[in-house]
Amino acid sequence: MIHTIKDVAREANVSIATVSRVINGKDKVRKETREKIQRAIAKLNYTPDQAARSMIVKKTRIIGMIVPLLTNEYWAALAELIQSELLKRGYTLIIGTSNDEHNSSLTAFLERRVDGLLIGGMLNFQDGERVLSMFREQGIPMVSFDSRSNQITSVNGDNMSSAMEATEHLIGLGHTRIAYIGSVSTSLERELGYRNALMLNQIGVDEELVISGRTTTVHNFSLYGYQCTKQLLDDKRPFTAVFCSNDLIAIGAIKAFEEYGMEVPRDKAVVGFDDISLASLYRPSLTTIQQPVEAMVEAAVELILEQIENLDKSFTPKKVTFPMKLIIRQSSGAPIG
Repeated sequence: MIHTIKDVAREANVSIATVSRVINGKDKVRKETREKIQRAIAKLNYTPDQAARSMIVKKTRIIGMIVPLLTNEYWAALAELIQSELLKRGYTLIIGTSNDEHNSSLTAFLERRVDGLLIGGMLNFQDGERVLSMFREQGIPMVSFDSRSNQITSVNGDNMSSAMEATEHLIGLGHTRIAYIGSVSTSLERELGYRNALMLNQIGVDEELVISGRTTTVHNFSLYGYQCTKQLLDDKRPFTAVFCSNDLIAIGAIKAFEEYGMEVPRDKAVVGFDDISLASLYRPSLTTIQQPVEAMVEAAVELILEQIENLDKSFTPKKVTFPMKLIIRQSSGAPIG
C-alpha cells in the first residue's frame, strides 16, 4: 500500500502543513513534533514524490559534495555525518571526488541541477576554481571546508594555530630537529603553522626536512607517509621527530621507523592531525589534533540551507573557524595524564 502525506499527518496527529514543513526542512518545527513525524514516516515507509515536487518548486533537494578522496577516513566520516544531517532536513547528498583531472563530478553535479555544493577539498584548486565559477554563474550556493577561496563561505578548524600547537608540543619535549610531511590535499596552513612554531622558537627551518608534496596527488596516505619517511631516513639528515599533516601519513611514518629498527617514541616522536578513529587504536597510539567534526558539519549544513532557502537575498561569504584540540597519546613520548 502506498501511503500519502495525509496518512503521515493522521499517524502523527498533526496537520498536513506541519508534515510538509518537516519534509521540506523549510521552517523550524519543535524537536518533539519533528521526531514524531519522522517516526510516522518510518512506520508508514512514506516516500515523498520528489520528481513532482521538483517540478513545482524548481528544486531538486539534492546537495553535491566534492572531496579529495573517500579512501581517507576523515572525509568519509565527514560525508556520512553530513548525509545524516541533510536527510533529517529532507535533502539527499551525492558525493564525488576531485581526484580526476577533468572534474567530472562537478560537471555531473551541474547536470543533476544540485541545489547546493559542499566542497570538502580540491586536489587541483586552480582548475577547480574555473569549474566552481560555473556554479557561481548559475547562482548555486556553496560552502567549503577549504579556506583558499575568499568568494565562498567556508567552515574550517583553525589549522594554522593547531599545527603550531602540535609542533610546539614536540619542541616542549626537547626536539629541535623536527621533520614535516604534508601533501597537496591537506591544508597548507598546517605547514605554515609548523614553520611559524619553529621560527617563533628561534629554530631554523631545514628545508631538507620538509616534504610538502604540493605537486603530488596522494591516493594512499599511509603508503605516502611510509615512503616519505624512508626518504628522510635514507638522506641521513638528522631529526628526532616528525609532524605529519594527517593521521594516515603519521601511521605510515611509524611503520617506516619500525622497519629501520627504530621504536616510536623512544627513537623518534610522531604527531599526526585529524584524530581519525584508528589514531587511538594504533600502537603506539597517536598524538594528534582533534577536529570538532560534528560542530563543523552542523555549521556547514545550516549555512548551505540558509543560502538555498534565501536565494532571493544577497549573501556575503562568511568564514567560520573552530578551535581544535591537541590529544596527547603515546607516539610523541610525552607523559600521559
